[in-house]
Amino acid sequence: MTAEPYEPVIPRTPDQIVESLNGDRSPRNIRACLPPADRGHFDKDYRQAMAKATEELDLSPVNDLLAHWRHMARMKATGEYEEVLEQAARMQEQIESGEYVRGRPLREVLAERAAELGVKLDL
Repeated sequence: MTAEPYEPVIPRTPDQIVESLNGDRSPRNIRACLPPADRGHFDKDYRQAMAKATEELDLSPVNDLLAHWRHMARMKATGEYEEVLEQAARMQEQIESGEYVRGRPLREVLAERAAELGVKLDL
């Protein structure tokens, strides 16, 4: 018999999840804000990053990983993740059909997204 960690099931609204992520950037909170299906992936990635940080005495990979998963939790809570997937699928269909796909410069897209997240980029 193995012990399973107890995780209380307390449904939260997307706004509550985003507010939680803004206030608490701890690994425990980020994990709790992820959909249950993503938590195993988070655990695996986090353990690998911690092992690497222990070997290299550098927390940068851990901080980068937490920023990534925090962003993923926010996108999944707000539905933005699914929107991006749907948009990518539509673009792929257009490309495969030979239809011209109009786009924007990557720098513009990155700058816009960074501004939304309050991140300063050196472009």
